Amino acid sequence: MGYTNYFNKKHSRSGSLFQGPFKSIYIDSNEYLLHLSVYVNANHAIHNYLEKDWPYSSYLDYTGKRVGKLSSKEAILGQFDNNPKEYEKFMQDNINYFKEKKELEKYVLE
Repeated sequence: MGYTNYFNKKHSRSGSLFQGPFKSIYIDSNEYLLHLSVYVNANHAIHNYLEKDWPYSSYLDYTGKRVGKLSSKEAILGQFDNNPKEYEKFMQDNINYFKEKKELEKYVLE
């Protein structure tokens, strides 16, 4: 709240700094869970951040390049025989899907 007030005063604006309140979505299938995990873990690649091994996500933990304890990886990696390389391949295969979807959204009329 303090930073929001500071920022708003400095830039002569009001309101929240972020787009909106937290949203939750029901995960109704295992396929959706796996694709959601790719979107969360590879968000930096989907949105074209230049750094391949983005240190601010759990991407490195899921691909075995870092031993982090922030997230519980068993539910996802267990579906890939606990093989981080198999999950990384699944992520790479699906990153392009999300990039294409993001590009297509530019052309959708509301």
